[in-house]
Amino acid sequence: MEKVLVVKTEKLAKYISGRTGLLTEDREAMLDIIINEHEFIDRPAAEEDPSYKQIIPYVVLKQKGRVFSTRRLNKGGESRLHGKLSIGIGGHINPVDETDRRSVLMKGLERELEEEVYIQRRGELVPRGFINDDGNGVGAVHLGLCFSMEVEGEVSVKETEKLSGSWLSLQELRSEYDNMETWSQIALAVAE
Repeated sequence: MEKVLVVKTEKLAKYISGRTGLLTEDREAMLDIIINEHEFIDRPAAEEDPSYKQIIPYVVLKQKGRVFSTRRLNKGGESRLHGKLSIGIGGHINPVDETDRRSVLMKGLERELEEEVYIQRRGELVPRGFINDDGNGVGAVHLGLCFSMEVEGEVSVKETEKLSGSWLSLQELRSEYDNMETWSQIALAVAE
């Protein structure tokens, strides 16, 4: 059974309670809590228990005014998000990512990028904040660690059975707003 990195919601409550959106304040304090207080629990339990937040790296890939977007196909892991458009690449952090507590988040981020997309030339990862949205079942049990990255050359989806991918302009993304995952709606500001 897959185990995923979580932090007890109460440990982050001071920073996230009642707040929805891209949280850019207190980033370092929140990272310290996650690094020092995280644990791994079975994913099925974590998906149904809002007393834990699963920490999910979420990277917005940009190139010349366009954003790499994916659509979750019906074979993807999170059925609550099937068919939705996403502008973030990322996923759950697993015990395999923890060689030490300090680097677990970035190792998980790197593994997820490698698994999900081919990027010909990567740019620098720019930290943007945390994505929080307790207004729905998916958001209530997840907290996004959001980054942006300018890339060059080809980018393509590796997990073609789970995702389709394409470059969209900001105008095209805005026209798809109602078909986007809520995190992508929140992260749209990062894409601009």
